[in-house]
Amino acid sequence: MLDINRLRAEFPLLSRRVNGQRLIYLDNAATAQKPRAVIDAVNRYYRQQNANVHRGSHQLSNDATGLFEQARQSVARFINAPDSRELIWTRGTTEAINLVAQSYGRTMLRPGDEILLTTLEHHANIVPWQLLAQQTGAVIRVAGVHPDGGLDCDQFYDLLNARTKLVALTHASNALGTINPVKALTTAAKAVGAVVLIDGAQSTPHLSVDVQAIGCDFYAFSGHKVFGPTGIGALWGRRALLDAMPPWQAGGEMIERVSFSGTTFNRLPFKFEAGTPNIAGAIGLAAALEWLMAQDRAALEAHEASLLQHTLNCCSAIKGFQPIGTAANKVSLVSFVLAGQANQDVGLLLDQQGIAIRTGHHCAMPLMEQLGLGGTLRASFAFYNTHDEIELFAQALEQISRSEPHPVAASISSEQDPFDALPHGRSLSHESVSESLLGLRDWNSRYRQIMLLGRDLPALPESLKTEQHRLHGCESQAWLLHRQNPDGSLAFIADADARIIRGLIAIVLAALNHKSAEQIRQFDIHAYFTALDLERHLSPSRGNGLRAIVERIQQLAQQH
Repeated sequence: MLDINRLRAEFPLLSRRVNGQRLIYLDNAATAQKPRAVIDAVNRYYRQQNANVHRGSHQLSNDATGLFEQARQSVARFINAPDSRELIWTRGTTEAINLVAQSYGRTMLRPGDEILLTTLEHHANIVPWQLLAQQTGAVIRVAGVHPDGGLDCDQFYDLLNARTKLVALTHASNALGTINPVKALTTAAKAVGAVVLIDGAQSTPHLSVDVQAIGCDFYAFSGHKVFGPTGIGALWGRRALLDAMPPWQAGGEMIERVSFSGTTFNRLPFKFEAGTPNIAGAIGLAAALEWLMAQDRAALEAHEASLLQHTLNCCSAIKGFQPIGTAANKVSLVSFVLAGQANQDVGLLLDQQGIAIRTGHHCAMPLMEQLGLGGTLRASFAFYNTHDEIELFAQALEQISRSEPHPVAASISSEQDPFDALPHGRSLSHESVSESLLGLRDWNSRYRQIMLLGRDLPALPESLKTEQHRLHGCESQAWLLHRQNPDGSLAFIADADARIIRGLIAIVLAALNHKSAEQIRQFDIHAYFTALDLERHLSPSRGNGLRAIVERIQQLAQQH
């Protein structure tokens, strides 16, 4: 029987408290926590074994090289690669995909050749192929998804043809959790002569992977998602393909001999590993995988499946809860929306209770576009999560679902001049904002006050929520309009779909609205935020949204 308490004790960070609350970490698809075995292995390397690898003439270098190459063998064994020399160290899945695109793709693809992708792909498995298509004249084809988030396999098979030279698809979707039938898809692709790359970033933490059984040509994954360090990952490729591929990056270690008349490149795998590698990262990744392989993987998978089902059972009756992506075969991840609540607000309110989830488009914008969504909320699980944590998450979500959105100032009619239609009343000043926020001792109360400040922003009509007025850099949707008043000052109107962003906009406008361009340029906004103690408590996404608002206003001030 799986001893969850014993497993959790292996992960030191899980005992931490956040915002005064017990941490419930449900953002494992973004990065997983690290067991003590990984932390100790990295620490031991730097304390006792730190030296550069290969070509060293001293014992310390020999020791480090041995550990480094043993790590390669461990990672190869984890995915059942037939030869560890086919295992290339990379910074992660993204770099591995780029390596294949720029080394194999630029060498082998010709104008009119086709690259087949799916709508489920992460941006990292889309954009490198778009760049490759621009460079080579190849054409990208895309297989769509069903409404439940499952891949449209019939369309995938229909798109395969003699011109299909490369297929790149995810093993498991980071946004929906959908597991693709990669073995069957690979078999079909190989039947038309295509080379197949599998993005294994989301599958390796949850599934036992066998690249030989899948039959693919390349398999890429990241260390930090599979309980290892950040900045390390691996690409496995068939030796015949790797031998034929030119180096992607040049430098030390990837060469055998250099002269000004020419260079002879090193053998595999070193041909693709220019420069000093992430030695500690490789050792840490091997420690993670050795630890994972020592566990009962079937029991871990069964527990994660129970977490997924328990989440759906606990959340199904919550008002407005709508799961996105209900395909039958999924990793332990729930993507959802909560009707009537902005994703970013929900994420913030959960964070106040120590519950970490992810909000946004999850670097899967084409998928969100096909589903008709701007983004989702995502709770992603690992084997160290518990049913008790799921129940606390569902209770918090249910409480949020019952909260009514704060009423906002009257909406502006699309027929009105938005500036003339502004409601008359007391306008905020930065002094009054400071007084209202700094009088509150705890940050949960201050967050609520920030959202209350957004009530005074008038709601823009849909006709004004255009790309021209949209603020770039905000995780949520936000829009800003401006005009110059008769006295030369600048007036601003803004709106957003999230209460927290509306509140942040109100704070900014309290300081900068109806000021001259010179006053805006001279106003020390950093000191203002520091005095309010804002930036220290805002997540990077909300902080970026705050900066996006300020930068746009300052840009407009520069133009006047």
